[in-house]
Amino acid sequence: MSNLSLMSRRLNQLLRTTTSRIGYGRGNWEPVDLNKLEDLPESEIRKAATFKPPVEPAQLETVLQMYGATTTVLDFWIGPSVTTYEVKLPDGFRLESFMRFDKDIARDLRCQSIRILPSMKNSSNIGIEVENSKRFAIDFKQIIKGLPANMTLPIILGEDTFGDAVYSDLVNLPHLLVAGTTGSGKSVWLNSVILTMLATKSPADVRLLLVDPKVVEFREYAEVPHLLKPIATDAEAAIDLIQETVNIMEERFQMLCSVPGAKKLSDYNEAMDEHLPYILFIIDEYADLITGGSKAEAKEIEGNLKRIAQKARAVGIHMIAATQKPNREVVTPLLKANLPARIAFSVTSGMDSRVILDCMGAEHLAGKGDMLFKDPTARNELMGLRRIQSPMVSRADTETILNG
Repeated sequence: MSNLSLMSRRLNQLLRTTTSRIGYGRGNWEPVDLNKLEDLPESEIRKAATFKPPVEPAQLETVLQMYGATTTVLDFWIGPSVTTYEVKLPDGFRLESFMRFDKDIARDLRCQSIRILPSMKNSSNIGIEVENSKRFAIDFKQIIKGLPANMTLPIILGEDTFGDAVYSDLVNLPHLLVAGTTGSGKSVWLNSVILTMLATKSPADVRLLLVDPKVVEFREYAEVPHLLKPIATDAEAAIDLIQETVNIMEERFQMLCSVPGAKKLSDYNEAMDEHLPYILFIIDEYADLITGGSKAEAKEIEGNLKRIAQKARAVGIHMIAATQKPNREVVTPLLKANLPARIAFSVTSGMDSRVILDCMGAEHLAGKGDMLFKDPTARNELMGLRRIQSPMVSRADTETILNG
């Protein structure tokens, strides 16, 4: 028997053994009937029907004139957490001259916060986002039913400020760095990512590797058939799981090199009878691993994660690393360079926003799932950094997805 066949059998035996251990057969999985998910409460529908914009266009024009800009509000769009106003500035007006007054403008508008967008739809007009006094819930049932069918690792980001559903395929990103303070909605969104995979992808398509230093965040997934290894809940187990991920990656590369012309996992799967699943590796609190142990352990962890970020895409391993502490000691330039796709939930300072996004803005977010998504695949500046409200999956929907 060839070395390639031995490696293929070994990896697939690992998958079958793990599934068998937790009492599920690979052939028993069926996609969730999404019609069983909860509909949006009637109270949320009524809230949307009676909504009024947080600021009238004439009021916005008056306040901006106080800061030296004679403007015209051309239109506005009501989003889940903010209303976006399209504003025409006079020709030759220097935007920087009043962008630094964002807090003063918010005070004069009598709103919690504003965010100024330097461009709108590739025009010379700017955008001004004003936080809504009432927030709309995102209908998870409708947004997951609208998920494009051709995505390999589908992620529901949420709904943007123009009311459009936003999805992404992690295969194209190919890894993701996520940051946000306590209460910002980071962990809730990570759970929605996992539940989307469980609802739409079989264990033959996608397997999960999870690191959960909080112990309780991912514990309800301990028996799902998609789980490749037990959930790592302490530093020692996390280090072992990260190393195991590197080992799987290197073993897959050997298999890939043995197939003529194969440069990625999809090439390998097309050439072989036994298909290897994609692997989604999620670390809920990256900072705890870096700061909780010795310098040698931190260096080992960062080195292995760097290897995964640099190489694992080709063999179908994709990583989401999340942290509550987006400082330079945790989110190092080396890590950032290999994780170009990023999500920032609410952070405490403009410096934290710069660390995660390379720009200000996340310090103005409203919390509870309000995010900025930096998309390295976007074609223009407006789409490259999008403000999105993430969905919140109800307890009933979680049980429906987990129990079928």
